[in-house]
Amino acid sequence: MTDPVEVEAATLRALWVERMRAAGHAKKPDVAKAFLSEPRHVYAPRFMCSRQKEDGAWINEEVTREHPNWLTEVYTDQVLLTSVWPDPLSSSTVPSLMADMLEALDVSPGMTVIEVGTGTGYNAGLLGQLVGDDNVVTLDVAPELVGAARASLDTAGHAAVTVVQANGGSRDVLRHGSVDRLIATCGVDRIPDPWRQVVRPGGRIVAPVGAGIAVLDVADDHSAEGRFLPTGAYFMQLRAPRSDDMPTRPTDPGGPAEPCGMPLGAWDDIGFSFLVSLSLPFNDVLTDTTSDGGLIIWHRDGSIAHIFEDGTARQAGPRRLAGLLAGLWQSYRERGQPTREAYRITIGADGEHAIVAEGDGGTWLVSPAVTTP
Repeated sequence: MTDPVEVEAATLRALWVERMRAAGHAKKPDVAKAFLSEPRHVYAPRFMCSRQKEDGAWINEEVTREHPNWLTEVYTDQVLLTSVWPDPLSSSTVPSLMADMLEALDVSPGMTVIEVGTGTGYNAGLLGQLVGDDNVVTLDVAPELVGAARASLDTAGHAAVTVVQANGGSRDVLRHGSVDRLIATCGVDRIPDPWRQVVRPGGRIVAPVGAGIAVLDVADDHSAEGRFLPTGAYFMQLRAPRSDDMPTRPTDPGGPAEPCGMPLGAWDDIGFSFLVSLSLPFNDVLTDTTSDGGLIIWHRDGSIAHIFEDGTARQAGPRRLAGLLAGLWQSYRERGQPTREAYRITIGADGEHAIVAEGDGGTWLVSPAVTTP
């Protein structure tokens, strides 16, 4: 007897992939075929999704298999928070972004791939469709995610995909031998050295760096060079075992407000926020909005700045955040407000990173030039 859930899911997947392709994603036939075949609903029996109410406010809604719109929500181009009980650990990435990353990875059947950040296991299933299950190793630090992903992959027919509990940012990735490709589905501020070392010369790394996706080709000496995709990316950060990811917010700064040099609206400029994500450690910077319409930005080193609508700011701590942001804003404007595609990243064989932007007046060293207090 035909399972009505599977019939509806297949119909929704076909419409979903058609919409993605019309929007410019999943353009490669093999990637489109993988999304058509892989059952995302198997990996998302329970999740939270955000929606906007009529009054403009955003709310999170829990969706389970019993929800009347469960499959419709699964096969919508949106992120699904799949492990938020009690803390956010995992999500199923926006599928159009997953397609962009898989296309940038540029794989073919028989290539070997390591994935860092198993999450639900869905991306590992897609990789299995593209290169063969025997050629995929996926790692995650959280044992509860590894167990759930293993079960979901088995249900989806990917018993041969290797799922390992390991610290993906450490030398654990080297235990599985050299591979042709490495893809990360967790954010980093810099590419860990083991990622370059595990990828064969001529291979490729695709990973979220800051608020963008870096695509890096590995050379014979395991240096790497590449670019950023035009789309933004906001992934959960790479975690170490037993890490405390929630720093304590510093005390609000006191004293007189001073001219800031960065208009409050600059924070909403996508190009500028990308630059900030490359210039300050992305996992160390947090923001809050205030009832007076201002912005508070703070750093886990104890630095904090309160930026007001009138263009002034109060700041405290070892890192003068308001001044740093103002300097970045001025440089960004002077260089023609470069977009993500203008940035290139190089990593030496010694692991030294450099990010440059090509804008008005030539190239501009973005990082590591502005990462110190």
